[in-house]
Amino acid sequence: LMLGIIRSELLKMRHTFSMKLIILAPLVTLLLGYLLSGSYVQLSAYNWWYSMILPLVVSLCSASMIVREKRTGMQNIVCLPVRFDKIWLGKTAAFAILLFVANLLLWISTTVVGFVTKVTVSPLDGLIGCMLLFLTYIWQIPFIMLLVNFMGYIPAVLVSLAANMILSAVGAEAKWFLYVPYAIPTRIVYPFFKMHANGIPLESGSPLLSGEYVLPALIISLVFALVVFLVSSKLFSRGGRTHG
Repeated sequence: LMLGIIRSELLKMRHTFSMKLIILAPLVTLLLGYLLSGSYVQLSAYNWWYSMILPLVVSLCSASMIVREKRTGMQNIVCLPVRFDKIWLGKTAAFAILLFVANLLLWISTTVVGFVTKVTVSPLDGLIGCMLLFLTYIWQIPFIMLLVNFMGYIPAVLVSLAANMILSAVGAEAKWFLYVPYAIPTRIVYPFFKMHANGIPLESGSPLLSGEYVLPALIISLVFALVVFLVSSKLFSRGGRTHG
């Protein structure tokens, strides 16, 4: 049943802008990195990806997942003989799969181009960094969908983008970054991409290169994702039934 729900959600997105964005965003990021940094395309591409492009993709696509349902008065949800939390999980899982694909495409394209230009991030470090970004962004999917229900599409996207860009920039290198879920993705990839959030390479011997906090930060982010999912499914369930 769950696989069927996920497949249905992916089919709904088949010809949408969101699906195109999953493919285009990594390629645009790579092109941007090359135009701005030449042979240092890897460092530039990874930096643009986690600081701006990925937050944009997650915000737009997560919001689009639920705005389609709002346009039909939630009839596609409330009329189904399926528990709401399963539908909510299906929507979250469907975009999580696409989020994984987007990060994988970014890693593959950036790694290939690196061999042609200059390898500044090893293939293994690049892969670990992209997978950590994927895992630490999952919590935002149900959270943004919930925001759309209460705020509308554009306000939710703007709030999400602002929170990602501001809180990651301010909190990533702070001692309290573990308490700010938006700061975790940026901080957790420092040991692998070896650069500050502003794109400047980390100094040799910098404590930010230490990977000791990677596992705790990842666990916190995944636990937070579970909490956000459970809370959002309950809140949106009430909203959805009200619409019905």
